[in-house]
This record gives sequence, C-alpha cells and structure tokens, in this order.
Amino acid sequence: MKKPVVDYRKLRLSNIASTEYRHLLLLLGWVGYFFMYFVTERVIPESACHVVHSKVDDMIPFNEYFVLFYVSWYIFMAGSLLYLALYDIKSFIRAEKLVLGMQITAVIIYIVWPSVQYLRPDHFENSNFCTWLMGIIYSADTPTGVCPSLHVGYTLAVLSAWITRKESKLWKKFMMTAWAVMICISVCFVKQHSFIDVLAAIAMYTALELVINGRNIKLGNRRWGDRIDGKLLRDVDAMHYVMPLMYPNRCDNEAFMTMSIDLSETERYIHEHNKLHPEHRISIFDLVIAATLKTINLRPQMNRFIANQTLYQRNNVTAAFTVKKNFKDDGDETLARIVAEEGDNLESISKKVRDQIALCKTQDDESTDAMNFIKHLPAKHVLGAFARFLDKHGWMPQSVIATDPYQCSVVLSNLGSLGMNIGYHHLMNWGTNSIFIIVGSKINRPHFDAEGNITMKRELDLSFTIDERISDGFYYGRSLKLLKKLVENPTLLEAPLTEEVKY
Repeated sequence: MKKPVVDYRKLRLSNIASTEYRHLLLLLGWVGYFFMYFVTERVIPESACHVVHSKVDDMIPFNEYFVLFYVSWYIFMAGSLLYLALYDIKSFIRAEKLVLGMQITAVIIYIVWPSVQYLRPDHFENSNFCTWLMGIIYSADTPTGVCPSLHVGYTLAVLSAWITRKESKLWKKFMMTAWAVMICISVCFVKQHSFIDVLAAIAMYTALELVINGRNIKLGNRRWGDRIDGKLLRDVDAMHYVMPLMYPNRCDNEAFMTMSIDLSETERYIHEHNKLHPEHRISIFDLVIAATLKTINLRPQMNRFIANQTLYQRNNVTAAFTVKKNFKDDGDETLARIVAEEGDNLESISKKVRDQIALCKTQDDESTDAMNFIKHLPAKHVLGAFARFLDKHGWMPQSVIATDPYQCSVVLSNLGSLGMNIGYHHLMNWGTNSIFIIVGSKINRPHFDAEGNITMKRELDLSFTIDERISDGFYYGRSLKLLKKLVENPTLLEAPLTEEVKY
C-alpha cells in the first residue's frame, strides 16, 4: 500500500500550524463558506434575487439519470482532496487555494448580486430511484445563490490539480477529465443550474487560475508570463521588483563605467595566432566580443532585461555591432548580429564576426531592408506606435527580434577602428538591450610604481553603459573583472564559452 507523504497519526491541534500540517488549515475555508451560505440563504429573500435564465436552458431537457453524475460530485471532491492530502500535498494546496478563492468570490457575488433560477420541473414524469433522489435534493437545496455554480467551479479546481500533477498517468487524467465534464453537464440536465451559471463558473475559475497559478502555467515550452525572447523572473528581491515600477524607462537608469585593459599578453597572443593561422586571423575586436559573450554566459544576471516594467532572463546570448560599408561620409551603415552557441569559443566567434562583416559589406541586413520598406509606408506615427506596443508587451514577431540589434544581450561599437577613443553611448528604450560597450583605441600609457619609476604600457579602453535595474553594483564589478581577465588572458577563450573561469 502506498505510504502517505505525511504521518497524520501525529496530527494534533497543537501542531496543526506546523510546516508538516499547515496545509490542512485551508480546509477552514469550507467552514467559513457554509456559515456565510447559510446566512445569505436566510437573510436575502427570494424576491430580491435576479432570475437567471437563457435560451440554451430551454433547449436542454430535464433528465433525472444525470443525477447520478450530479451526486458523484461528492465522491469526486472528497475522494480527490483526501487522496491529494495523503500523497501529493502540493496538488492539494493548488486545488484548495482555488476552492478558497471561489468561496470568497462566490459569497461576495451572492451578496452583491443574489440570484435565483426557476428551471425545476413542476412534477416528475417518471417514478424511479433517480427522481426520488432528485426530490430529496430539491427539498434540501433552495434555487437561490446559483450564479456562479460552485458545483462546477469546485470541480474545475480539483480537475486542474489532477491535470497538472506530474505523477498522474495519462489514462487517469483522461478519466478524471471525463468525470468532471459529466458533473459539469449534469447541473443543467437536472435543472439545478442555468447554462449561464456554468459559464460564470468557468469564467471565475479561469480568472482565479490566472491570479493564483498564472505564473506557473506553461504554454508549450513557455510558462504564463514568459515572452518569446525571455523568461519571466519570478523570484527576485523586492528592490529589483519595485525599481522598474518606479523608474520605467531604460534611458533613465544608466550606469556608466570605464575600464582599461593591459594588452601586453593580448597583442602577443594575437600576433602568434595570426602568424600560425594566416587564413583565420583574429582582431582585438573579435577577442572583446568573445570575452563579452563568455562573461554573459557565466554571469547570467548580465543577460537580463526589463520590458513593460517587468524583469526577464533572456533566452539566448547575442551580440550586435555596426558595420560601415566604406569609410566615407556618405558610406552606408548596416547592422550585424551573432548568436552564441554552447560550443562556441574564440575561434568560432571570430569566424562568425568575419562572416557577418563580409555579408554586411556586400548587402543590407534584414533589419535594414525592413527599415527601407517602412520608410515608404504612410501613417508612420501609427506604425511607430503599433511597433512600440508590440515591443513593450513582447509580441514582436520572432523574425523581427532575430534581426534587431537592440533586441540583443549586448551592442558593441568599435570606435577604435575609426581612430577614436571611448565615450558615452546611451541605451535605448526600444527593444531589450541592457548593455552597450564601446571599444576605444590602443593607447601607450605611463604607469608609476611605488618608487616613482615610469613604465609605458599599451592599453585598450572600454566603456560600458548598463541598465542599473537588472542587477547590483557588486555583480557588475565582478562581471567586469571577469571580462578584463578574459581579454588580458586570451588562452582562456580557447575553451567553450560555458566553461567556468576562476577570477
């Protein structure tokens, strides 16, 4: 015989609030509900109730045999809650939370909008066990307080626990679903409820399901609340939950930092690599991109973003950068984008960068083609407002996200290739990008030791603009420390991006 997950033989009133037994306190909702139901039944007169009726009710015939399914509800409810309390407390809590929510909601509705139905037959055409049972039910249960139907609502609450229970076999889920459907249908055939009561119960259940369990509902590979490009972070501290509500714009929450990289080992590595592999040359920009992607892989909070005042974890690690087709004032710019994969390292990232640059030099990227098309469309303000609405709510098509640089983990700009040093670059309220990095020029810079002696070092300056709401300063500091170590020790980038590094 299956062993219960909790030993209820040790249950006492003195320990019912303990971690082991406190789930049973949810059953007190039944006591409160029956008390309030008794009060409303006696206090609110039938004449003050709204009559519930629909044309569908006239199409549904009375059938006394459905009373067997109707009364089986008691077995369905008691048996299910007892089984779950013994063997699956998590599912028991799920069902009881929904039941409790329905009890509170229904009592409020019964008081604010009392209801009554007059669908019961005046007499029974047949005389059998089922009609005898119906007579008992009619005499014990008044036709008031019917909308929404708690008979249906409770059934759906318990059914949801069975369906979402991983341990339940598929045949058992089908059986419980079929049983629940017949119970829900039976309330109309025995004329205990109107079709409207059933619809109201379904609506109440759906609303409570979303409110109570919405964040755990899965839609395919996604849970309720996830976006196509990121997963909703459901367990964040209070400050990071509140900050997006108080400061909703990304551009108003920028942290700007700079860092200098010692290129002594880096340039030696690049020189040796390019000498040995002239057909697969790498540049300092390739190395910075690879180091950035590895840092984001190992420091996942750097891959967060805020959209619609909500914090998400991005699904992929991506980088974008601008490519100048030719170095002229009127030379076109196009956008390159790379996606980091699990096995990537410096060599494969460098190849992706080279391939993207070669592609961008010869043709426009998809996002540039899209912008050129939009440029010729009318009603640009309407189109812009619609696009911002889609972007805000995470409904932008995947095809757009896959080509938009401001939907990436990081955007980089190589000003050093133009002979310029670092500077500040703002973030965008559009999209989901939370990090902007500028790569400056290589500079010979003097360094003084403790005795005042000067040593010249070749360095590379980097500047970072980061959305300060996605993490905290300590986390940023350690992340930049890792990035610095990776650029200064390029051999670490020969391993896959996901391989851990001590720093």
